[in-house]
Amino acid sequence: MGMARQRNERPQQFLVCISGASSNAAVIQTAAKLAGSEQTSLVGIYISQTLTEMDDQQLNKNFHLAASLGIKVTTLYGTAKARLIAEYAKEKGITKIILGSDQRQGWQKVGQIDLIKQLHRLLPDIDQVVVFNKNRALPSSNRQHFKFTVLLKRNFNWQKLLQTLAILVVTTILGLLLKSWGFDALDVVLLYILGVMFTAMITQQRSYSLLYSLLIPIVYDYFFTAPFGSFRSNPNNLFTFAILLIVAGISSSWTSKIQAQAILDARRAYRTEILLKTNRLLQQCEQLMEILDVTGRQLSQLLNCNLFILQSADDTAPLQFGKNIAENFEQLQHSREQQALKWSFANHQRAGWGTKIESQSNFIYLPLNTQQQTVAVIAIAINRQSFNDMLGFNLAISICEESEQAIKRNLNLQRQTKIEAQVKQEKLRSDLLRGISHDLRTPLTAIYGNADVLLHAEYSLTAAQRQELYRSINHDAAWLIDLVENLLAMTKVDNGRLKAKRSPELLADIFEAALSHSISETEQRQLKTNLPDSGLLVATDGQLIVQVIVNLLNNAIKYTPATAQITLTADKLDDRFAKITVYNNGPQLEPERLKQIFTLFYSQPNAYSGRRGLGIGLALCQAIVTICGGKIGANNVQPRGVEFWFTLPLWREKNNEQNANIAG
Repeated sequence: MGMARQRNERPQQFLVCISGASSNAAVIQTAAKLAGSEQTSLVGIYISQTLTEMDDQQLNKNFHLAASLGIKVTTLYGTAKARLIAEYAKEKGITKIILGSDQRQGWQKVGQIDLIKQLHRLLPDIDQVVVFNKNRALPSSNRQHFKFTVLLKRNFNWQKLLQTLAILVVTTILGLLLKSWGFDALDVVLLYILGVMFTAMITQQRSYSLLYSLLIPIVYDYFFTAPFGSFRSNPNNLFTFAILLIVAGISSSWTSKIQAQAILDARRAYRTEILLKTNRLLQQCEQLMEILDVTGRQLSQLLNCNLFILQSADDTAPLQFGKNIAENFEQLQHSREQQALKWSFANHQRAGWGTKIESQSNFIYLPLNTQQQTVAVIAIAINRQSFNDMLGFNLAISICEESEQAIKRNLNLQRQTKIEAQVKQEKLRSDLLRGISHDLRTPLTAIYGNADVLLHAEYSLTAAQRQELYRSINHDAAWLIDLVENLLAMTKVDNGRLKAKRSPELLADIFEAALSHSISETEQRQLKTNLPDSGLLVATDGQLIVQVIVNLLNNAIKYTPATAQITLTADKLDDRFAKITVYNNGPQLEPERLKQIFTLFYSQPNAYSGRRGLGIGLALCQAIVTICGGKIGANNVQPRGVEFWFTLPLWREKNNEQNANIAG
């Protein structure tokens, strides 16, 4: 191998040109070595001009060699190779282009030299490395004959040949009709050129339109030049025939190119639509499984093949996409496939078909990596239709990269959400400790002061004074007990350990227990109960509901003046629920406060008791009512007062087994 190069000191980024030549493998390997020695990135570019060239076996070998070396190949479409390469190099900031040059003879070498000169003219500031293949042997006549035979077999199709001949017959008949009607010979020529275009459009292969072009002068000479019905026309017509052949050939070539470009544009638009749709769907995903599902469905649609997504090397139930995949799943269990799969997970790189790792595999393994961690591996069952089209494969790689970015966003979002939750939790704990310290200090100070007075000056106090101190100590102790009970219950709610064991409970018994628990608070207030049906049964946890009613009563007492009236009511709401209400005719609540009143740690200054609560009681009521199968709310009552209400499911005998022992 010899190399001619131009040097220029600048940041390095290499581009290698891919082609279907057998010598291109050496060019790709040389480019990979250069990029490795200079520790720079290397990308590939392939310029496609026809629809059938992707069937070339050597071209596919070169594509797979590039893929095994980690070279991402971009496919561009067009005939102006030099300009396409130049525009791509400028766009990507390429600093060095590596391309091959065979030691060809005569006219075969002109086109290649012209490409190198054009690149030098279009990209004067970019180094070009030309890899010469000095050992390339000229093809023998046998090899040329073999190549021609292979090309003939690949492109020959009886149906298309018959279509070509049919178009030729039809145009000839129409030409004879035009001649009989007195039309000029030029009209017949235009008719034949129109036939060339029809042939190119119908057969979609240039070879048949060229065959049609070659047959035109022969048919035209036989039917439309004197003497008619023979090939002994005037030698002066030879120039006309030559012009006719050239025009027909050019028309055939341009029509074929336009047809091919239209098909390529349609394919490119379809794949671009899939890529954009994938990006849009991935943006909407919130969970890892959603991302993997979108990736699998889009890849299966793009490549039209079966695939699996495994989240670990030992995953026995991978996500499956495609049709009739039982056979592929069995293949995936073979030891060779398992080795390639484990290698891909361990090394975070592609493995299987088209790579150096288990290259004879029936799958290609594409890892989805995030920060040196492989989240999943996509096992794609290979087939000719999917992977002979390397543009489709490169788009599959792009979809995997989009999926990796979505997974990273998802992980970062989860990490951020976790951090925010921890910060919020720490703030809540800090607020709770600060609130508890403050609220515990006040009643404890009062208890300590009253007890100290009784201890040192008991005999100097009157009986009424002592009774007042005893009542104060009892009141503060009861408040502390309620606070501790609420804290313990809220801790169970926070840990998910608060359970409701539903059983038939009389609301009359629940009311009695709640009132006896709150007797010290309610004995000096105007408290009424209203229970029209004393036999009303609800399916609930009686002990927890007692705590709810006690909290609602205490809340009504604390936030209303001493003259306010409090009413505790219960009745059937409908055939399924009972409604319990705690109403007070005190001042109404602001709308904003009503919205937040059941929020944990939400509290407002108390103008009547002088104490600011921790904001636990009502939040606890909401949690208990919810796990008991009911709802809770609060609203202002016109013209005056506030109503706190909650619902509980009625006990029905036929549902006693279902309602018992239900965990919230």
